[in-house]
Amino acid sequence: LDTAMKLKIILLLLCMPLLANAGAVSQLGTGDPLKLVYQEMLYQYQVGLELHQQYDFKQPIDVMQCKNQHGYIQTRARSMVGTANQVEEEIRSDVIDAAWFALNCSRCGSAVDSCDAVPEKLEFIKSLLEAKQKAKNLQR
Repeated sequence: LDTAMKLKIILLLLCMPLLANAGAVSQLGTGDPLKLVYQEMLYQYQVGLELHQQYDFKQPIDVMQCKNQHGYIQTRARSMVGTANQVEEEIRSDVIDAAWFALNCSRCGSAVDSCDAVPEKLEFIKSLLEAKQKAKNLQR
């Protein structure tokens, strides 16, 4: 390694702690991980409903076509679950659980009723966001 490369590596290592405290960073974006999860859950729910109308997942050919055309959606959904893992520890397991429901809703081949629980989970996440905002307003 030349000197310039060593210097870049040292600078990068020195900046790492600063970057770690910059807020949640995921494939979904930056900012409050709870808000990112909520927004992605809304998206996954809408997509899931559309996929269930567009395809008959009892037909293997439909499942295959869905995966070929919409495989990226599951990548986003897995990223959402990863982002859920970044929320405060007290609510983390409930948020991860909610994210899994949304992931299953938008999964090609999932059961027709797989989206049924998502609205309730969205309301739960929304109530957490509202409580967080109230607490923030009280601190001001």
